[in-house]
Amino acid sequence: MNKLILSAFFLFFSISVVSACNFEFTTKDNKTSVKPGDEFVINVKLSLIHRNCKVAAKDTKFKFEGMEIVGATDWKQESPMVFTRQIKAKANKDNSKKIMLTATRSCEKDGGYGVFTLPKD
Repeated sequence: MNKLILSAFFLFFSISVVSACNFEFTTKDNKTSVKPGDEFVINVKLSLIHRNCKVAAKDTKFKFEGMEIVGATDWKQESPMVFTRQIKAKANKDNSKKIMLTATRSCEKDGGYGVFTLPKD
């Protein structure tokens, strides 16, 4: 039994470290929730883990639920391995309980995946 638990731990740890890039999300004004119809800005930070990534920041794919995208800035390179952008969104006036933004990057080094959510009041 201990062997099984130890194996599961190492499998989980190896999967969590595999991502080739990391996403961080914040909102302007550090919002903790949104109301239907609210406009808000999501700050996206992309940190590349591998030095020679062949996938450009602009090739990051975004999906969104419970909101619509009003506008977005271009990616800005903050340092050799860090890129940022801002996404302006508007919470839908529907029955969804939250807004969700998903960022995905695919590459030969396992890419990256990040999710941002906020509850809707």
